[in-house]
Amino acid sequence: MIHDASESVIGRAIRICAQAMATRIDMSVTGLENIPAAGPVVLLARHYHYLLDGVVLLVSVPRSVHIVVAVDWVQNSYARRLLTLATTMARWPSVVRSDAPRAGVDQGRHQRTALRDSVELLAEGRVLVVFPEGYPNIDPHYTPKTRPDEMLPLKAGFAAIVVAAEKRLGTRVPIVPAGFRYTEGRRWRAELNIGEAVYVEDYGPRRSLIKRMEQRLAELSGLSAALRAP
Repeated sequence: MIHDASESVIGRAIRICAQAMATRIDMSVTGLENIPAAGPVVLLARHYHYLLDGVVLLVSVPRSVHIVVAVDWVQNSYARRLLTLATTMARWPSVVRSDAPRAGVDQGRHQRTALRDSVELLAEGRVLVVFPEGYPNIDPHYTPKTRPDEMLPLKAGFAAIVVAAEKRLGTRVPIVPAGFRYTEGRRWRAELNIGEAVYVEDYGPRRSLIKRMEQRLAELSGLSAALRAP
């Protein structure tokens, strides 16, 4: 009960902050009908802006969402512990990116905990948001992306989460692709386009699923294959 109460309080606080920030940007959203009204969902999104992507999703998706968050960008160990505590209270799985500086961070422990927490959320019928590129195009700290139209190859973690959740549940888990496109001017304009769900069983090797999702995220973000990163 205490755990549920803290999740509810933190969740409401996050949504209120997101609603306040959303008043500063213009948004258009298509495809919300592709998100199932109930049951587990992995919402797989392109990562363009380190903060606004989450804001748009929080205020647009009609269901409560849990976002997988990278915590390795926080260099101060005390601040990183506070961030990890906050994400734990909100039940947002936290990860450490494999190619990020991680002095004093147990990457393996973070990855195992994130997988466990993600599967638990899906088993409860929640919506889990994953940014499988690992890095946004715009970040105040560090990103390997050099162009606004660049998109990184997707990491395989989302597929591992879905496979583990399906094994536990004994049923299919929809993977819903979402593309972001931004225009910068006097006010940011964000376009969120959500596509139809796909399923692991529709593909053979896991790599085929990953490549297909790369293609869908690029298409929904208005990118051609030529604009994506190698």
